[in-house]
Amino acid sequence: MFACSCWFTVTHDACAALLKDHESFARDPANAGSRTQARILKLLPRTIGLLALNMIGYDDPEHRRLRGLVDQAFQRRSIEAMKPMITQIADRLLDRLDGKREVDLMSEFCRDLPLSVICAVLGLPEQDHDRFKRWLGGLKDTANLGAVIRAVPGVIRVVRYLRRVSRPGGRASPDGLVAALRDAEMDGQALSEDELVSMIFLLFGAGQETTTHLIAGGLFALLSHEDERLRLQNDPSLMPTCVEECLRYVSPVQMTKPRFAKRDMSWQGQQFRRGDMIAAFLAAANCDPAKFDDPHRFDITRHPNPHLSFGTGVHFCLGFQLARAEAAIAFERILARFPEMSLNRDLANNRWRKRLGIRALAQLPVKLAV
Repeated sequence: MFACSCWFTVTHDACAALLKDHESFARDPANAGSRTQARILKLLPRTIGLLALNMIGYDDPEHRRLRGLVDQAFQRRSIEAMKPMITQIADRLLDRLDGKREVDLMSEFCRDLPLSVICAVLGLPEQDHDRFKRWLGGLKDTANLGAVIRAVPGVIRVVRYLRRVSRPGGRASPDGLVAALRDAEMDGQALSEDELVSMIFLLFGAGQETTTHLIAGGLFALLSHEDERLRLQNDPSLMPTCVEECLRYVSPVQMTKPRFAKRDMSWQGQQFRRGDMIAAFLAAANCDPAKFDDPHRFDITRHPNPHLSFGTGVHFCLGFQLARAEAAIAFERILARFPEMSLNRDLANNRWRKRLGIRALAQLPVKLAV
């Protein structure tokens, strides 16, 4: 049995300071004197272990190299150019709901929209989308060790598939992000095949999972606050501030991956030893009364709104603009299609999953019409 403890920063200022202080804190525990992660990775099957080769787990200069290559690939496609595609996918999903009176939006819309969008952005064949849902379905409950173990075969299938599809001559679209990542080069360096597969898996997971819970949680907040929903429907120009408030109020990513103290030190009035783990509790930072007036009130006109839902510092979320666009389009299209939509109170029990670090609805049952 392994025993460890983790400190949390809970104020807005402390969370921001932690995420920006790369002199005192490392993301890679090896840079803080710990070899535990390296030992664990050696015990894992190679197919699983290579998923740790993404930029989230690295510090500079390796993080800078990987981030630069991904940024280069991302710059080939603008968010504005993607919006018609996102709208088309949203409308296609909503077409399936026509004629229905009651649905679970989590399974019928909130999960499928980001899944289809990130697959399209990556350039993966549309006929493979359902396979991804089936392979990765077991990862919905990461707090359940048994569920995680049962999900391993699906993860292995995804990794093998990504390795095949990302190679030259594979089935990935030449206009997609997979091809752009494969071709990206900086200072004569490109991503290795393992790094490419790991990066695709990261982008797929980050682009699908967190946006799913932003959309679902945001719709739940809007439907739970009828006055705010009506304000948005009566004034669509409020959509940008509405999305920012959903990011703050829902905080789909509740906390960051841990940082590790690089040395013995005093920080924020507390003594830390080299190797101590500290994570930023973003959900608490986003409700800090020192930073937000009436922080527990859902206000779609809130401005300014300096939430930390995308983090800050060098590990700031790469897909923040895509997530904003997907949420805005999802809210606009579904409220336009079903303006009288309301929560189904009869099915409102047990809404939230027990997910460590993620605020995730188990279901979102609604009535589409009165």
